[in-house]
Amino acid sequence: MSLSAATRPGAGVVVPTAALLGSVFVLGLTLGWTFLSMRTVMDVGGACADGGPYVSAQPCPDGSWVIGLAIPVMLLSAFLGSFAAARLSAPNLLIPMWLVLFGSLGWNFLKYGLGEPGNAGFVVCGVVFELMALPALVVIGIGLRACLRTADGARSPVLTWALAYPLVGAAGALVGVVTFHTMA
Repeated sequence: MSLSAATRPGAGVVVPTAALLGSVFVLGLTLGWTFLSMRTVMDVGGACADGGPYVSAQPCPDGSWVIGLAIPVMLLSAFLGSFAAARLSAPNLLIPMWLVLFGSLGWNFLKYGLGEPGNAGFVVCGVVFELMALPALVVIGIGLRACLRTADGARSPVLTWALAYPLVGAAGALVGVVTFHTMA
């Protein structure tokens, strides 16, 4: 007697696990693209435009267009990955995405605002973005703390995901940096 795919132990977790890890990788990739494409615009003063009836005196640098692709793909990946995570009782991807997106963009604003020649508007934006990232950090901290305090002392499976997400996301971000530099 052979077991069908539906009756084999673990058969229902392979596809959601692959979808979740793939989504985490794509999130890292698109976060890398967003971070770097923002920097290309910040390098020319924070504003640029190409074409149209009101042509800007500052054309957009190479690579700035990537943000227009990165953000929608990032959001789609976070939603699809969160759907897969729910099937696996894993943490959703929306909260970590929020933390890394606003934290990294806030970092860019602060770096350019506090650097030479400095820009108070960028500093204000940086502080606002970091404050926007803070609730996600708090929620993640509360979730991890709850996982460490299990009633029976058993290790929570959420901790496995808490290790996998940063590792897979970092691999995606590394690929994002490499591919950004080839596209820009």
